[in-house]
Amino acid sequence: MSGRWKAVGLVVGLLLGACGAPAEPSPGPRPGASPSPAPTRTRLPTLTPAPLAFRPQPLPEGFRTGDHWLAVRVVREFAKERTAYTADTYAIWFTDGQRWLGPVPEVGLYITRLERAFWRRAGDGWELCARVAVQPTLGAREAPMVFCTPAPSGVGPKKEASSASPEASPCPDGRSLCVKRSDGTVRSLPLPAELFRPDPSQKIEEISPPEVGTEGVRMEIRYRTTERGGIVETRVWKPVCGARDRWVVLDFAVYRHPWGGAAGGGLEHSELYIADLSAETVRPLGAIEARGQLVDAFRAEGRIPFVRGDERFPMPNHLLPYVEGGCSSDGSFLLFDTEADGSGMLGFPLSWVARLEDRVIYPLPGDQAQWVEKSP
Repeated sequence: MSGRWKAVGLVVGLLLGACGAPAEPSPGPRPGASPSPAPTRTRLPTLTPAPLAFRPQPLPEGFRTGDHWLAVRVVREFAKERTAYTADTYAIWFTDGQRWLGPVPEVGLYITRLERAFWRRAGDGWELCARVAVQPTLGAREAPMVFCTPAPSGVGPKKEASSASPEASPCPDGRSLCVKRSDGTVRSLPLPAELFRPDPSQKIEEISPPEVGTEGVRMEIRYRTTERGGIVETRVWKPVCGARDRWVVLDFAVYRHPWGGAAGGGLEHSELYIADLSAETVRPLGAIEARGQLVDAFRAEGRIPFVRGDERFPMPNHLLPYVEGGCSSDGSFLLFDTEADGSGMLGFPLSWVARLEDRVIYPLPGDQAQWVEKSP
């Protein structure tokens, strides 16, 4: 076991021991036994946290989420040569887009999951807290832990103004979004026709009509590629969150696999769409090219833990966004994730935050993020 893992194991043991576990009673001396020498105290080594290899910077152009704080799992140390990063240690940072508070814990641990983030009272002020799952050493059982950091003076959870979220579901035709507004009225917004149009360059064998189910809308297109076989393309869409009685976020994905259940295939493409109920439009959240330009610019400035990998392999294209954190409590912002490239080795998956009013999006310097919720 390396010295780093010994230190991490020692810290986890100290943290777990500080959670109030009762001490074992000392057994009394056996009859006739010689008295044992008085125990000597051994001073534990002082752990000095290594300097951070990466510190988050404010998002550009004054982008901030205001009273809506985020917790982000950030890689504490990342490689600088051929591979993209080392997942040995992580830390949690909290941000409103401009201020970054952290890291917690002081010593990096292998945090397998950021489970939730919340506000907690601390005297006259507040703390920003994250509940995480920690794996002390490889193969060890995960342990739930909570880490907190003091919030700045005057910062804490705000009482939200009443913000009705629209009830959204697929219409029976599977090609439109039905939205029930707070006044009880229902309107139908057609989705872009290209989401259901087959690939004109392929030989179409069969098209099934969209089917509405509990998991969303499913549509299959069969393309013939050989005399006896071909590709089944499955298109799936569903509403994932509503915001301020004005926006509805949709998740659209395309899967491909061979006929007959043969091995191969998988998620081919995915995209997020925003239904604007005021303008009665349904458009993509942001262009793929714009996301790529942001990632390249942020990586060049050292804002996100990206490094150049082996040039023989492609860097992540971030074509596969999906909603993970959802809409903020007032519906002004959207938190979503993107996967890295298919190799799982090069690049780094990212969390992103989007301002729905003007569709400005920025990547966060981590691969897991959560909105900080009100105290439980």
